[in-house]
Amino acid sequence: MVDMNKAIEKILTCNNGVAFTGSGISAESGISTYRDAGGIWDRYKEGSSGGMLAVLSNHPEEAPEILGGFFEKLLKAKPNPGHLALSDIEGMGYIQSIITQNVDNLHREAGSSVVYELHGNIFRQRCMQCGKKNFQKRDELSKSMGDIIQKLKEHGLQEMGKFFPRCDCGGNMRPDIVSFGEEVQDLIEATKASTSCDFMLIVGTSGVVYPAASLPMRAKNNGAFVIEVNPKESELTSLCDIFIKGSAGEMLPKLVSAIKENRVTN
Repeated sequence: MVDMNKAIEKILTCNNGVAFTGSGISAESGISTYRDAGGIWDRYKEGSSGGMLAVLSNHPEEAPEILGGFFEKLLKAKPNPGHLALSDIEGMGYIQSIITQNVDNLHREAGSSVVYELHGNIFRQRCMQCGKKNFQKRDELSKSMGDIIQKLKEHGLQEMGKFFPRCDCGGNMRPDIVSFGEEVQDLIEATKASTSCDFMLIVGTSGVVYPAASLPMRAKNNGAFVIEVNPKESELTSLCDIFIKGSAGEMLPKLVSAIKENRVTN
């Protein structure tokens, strides 16, 4: 509780905070993390270090099952108390933006208004030719991916590129997510936010995926106070000023309640 009190005391003096989130915050919404037990890394060793596309390439016969399981969990997921708490902290004026490695759109659904999505957003499609982006609603994504998974069963993984819709320019659309080896998105904006913030709140990340994992160090080197909320220590814990042990869904609502209480009493 001492660390929580110190975090609240610091946050109340700041007005330019940034939240930096990873898959841990969405695990509480039913989306398994990539590296934890039962995740893709654990279940499909061959090619897992290359991300989803590499896993599919190494297990083409299981591609419909892999994609089907992934999208079933994603489409059922809703913002949990951790996502909602970050939106509340933004609404109180302490957090100005969220930098996330997640592609699940849950921060936006929770009400956060400025979200830098380093690895893209599965609810967007991007044209591989002209770069145009379209956002899909949940039911639209469910239908389109259901159709693609069915075609995978009938025609195989090698034909997958043909299953995606066409852009107005004639190019193929694809999910607007970053695969291993591709450049991350929103990095300029995320770097600017990290180097100018007065505190950074790290939530639910292992801190091993770069260049995302370099952003907390940039914040720290530019004078930001760094707070981490995680069930266990990460690769970033050593640079943090405060470590609050616990899940985002449990600890962040407590943080919000304490901030509101101290705002009233002060």
